[in-house]
Amino acid sequence: MTDLQLGSLIVGGVIVAAVYAFNWWQEYRYRQQAAKAFARNESDALLDVPKNMVRSAGASRMEPSLETAELVPERFEPLLVEPELEVAPAYQPQPQTAPVREPYIEPPVAPSVAVDAAPYVPEPVKVAAPVSDDSEALASSLLDSSIDFVAEVHATEVIAAADLPVFRGSKRVQVMGSQNNRWEACLPSSRSRYKELKIGLQLADRQGALSSEQLNAFCMSVQQFADEHEAVVTFPQRSAKLTAATNLDEFCASVDVLIGLNVMAASRPFPMERVRLLAENAGLVRSPEGAFHYRSDSGKTLFTLSNYDQTPLGNTSSGLTLLFDVPRVAGGVSVFDYFAEFAQHLSVALSGELVDDNSKPLTEASLDNIRKQLGVLYAKMDDRGIAPGSVAALRLFA
Repeated sequence: MTDLQLGSLIVGGVIVAAVYAFNWWQEYRYRQQAAKAFARNESDALLDVPKNMVRSAGASRMEPSLETAELVPERFEPLLVEPELEVAPAYQPQPQTAPVREPYIEPPVAPSVAVDAAPYVPEPVKVAAPVSDDSEALASSLLDSSIDFVAEVHATEVIAAADLPVFRGSKRVQVMGSQNNRWEACLPSSRSRYKELKIGLQLADRQGALSSEQLNAFCMSVQQFADEHEAVVTFPQRSAKLTAATNLDEFCASVDVLIGLNVMAASRPFPMERVRLLAENAGLVRSPEGAFHYRSDSGKTLFTLSNYDQTPLGNTSSGLTLLFDVPRVAGGVSVFDYFAEFAQHLSVALSGELVDDNSKPLTEASLDNIRKQLGVLYAKMDDRGIAPGSVAALRLFA
């Protein structure tokens, strides 16, 4: 082996050793850095989340109580207040619950007997509907795309109002026809004839939201009618409307509240003749079915007075119930104030006790808290564009 070869081997060995030593040193240094980094007490991003950062899943609905002023109430079935369509002003109010009341027929009361009833004549609340000759506005309130599924029918030949069938629909169906460029409600007794029709099915009511099956049956009914008259029919997107129906029903459920104030006899039953005089002095009128109604100037029921146990009013009563159907009443806060004032006067005049449906005594503070809850509910309705007591409210809460 020559000196050159030997030198080359030595130099190559030194280079290999240097590279190996360098790599070992780099590995050792990185290992030390990693050990120092993981030795610190770092928090776990998944396990160590503070409790106040975790969203709690609360119930979607809650009944209003006297202790809280911002609760979402349960829905109630309609009662004692017949559905009416009338435009009414908006206002601002909130509540407590009452059991579902069934309407009843009351037998006639015996002839009047002189009874010493303390006169009760507070200034009555006047809630009158605005007067308007705008037929287009009335037509739009009877059929509203925000609360109705509206099918449009375009015919080549005129269709008489008398030839319109009863369209299948588990909820309210409204038919509007265009005549002389004006929309009007189609009545079977009318002699009007139309080339353009709007047929609407309401998306929700107190029985719940419109279902897919109900909507399909309605669309088939309208399509069959259009085919028979060689007309063209257009429908809104069904899936979007079904989603809108669910959302509308959830909103209605959150504001659908019935306030019940009960006046219970302490020892002896209340003489009904005295109750009648007190009610009439306060402006209530007895209806054919037996209950006493306090009405607006336009004839709309604002609140009712009936027997607590839902039996027909006889000669005496062991308890009375005043009912206030929140979303159906225009002038809500002022009407509630009169409603509460009359209930308090009734309990004093009859020597009874004013309680809620859990037999809990109602004080001024309790009534004031209910009033605050009314404000929350009415604000939600106003934000949604559904004024309490309006045509839309009467349709949705029927």
